[in-house]
Amino acid sequence: MKILPKYKVRHVADENIVLVQGANPGDMTTVVALNETSLYLWNGLYGKDFELADVVSLLTERYDVDEATAEKDARQWVETLKQNAILA
Repeated sequence: MKILPKYKVRHVADENIVLVQGANPGDMTTVVALNETSLYLWNGLYGKDFELADVVSLLTERYDVDEATAEKDARQWVETLKQNAILA
């Protein structure tokens, strides 16, 4: 999977966000807010092909977390990006 290059993180009002415009003119724009960890993962993986194991690796390298917890969190992060059509 890969983060689509058309999406960029914007820093607005002390928040890191990604704007996801609807596919059709009537669709609403979605704002995806990135916390510190999500931003770390985004920056570490942006522009690269990656797998879930790469997300887990980044989490365990930076944070004092066991692999099972990191995998659960990684799946949730990936699922959020998928639900918002940010991943290819």
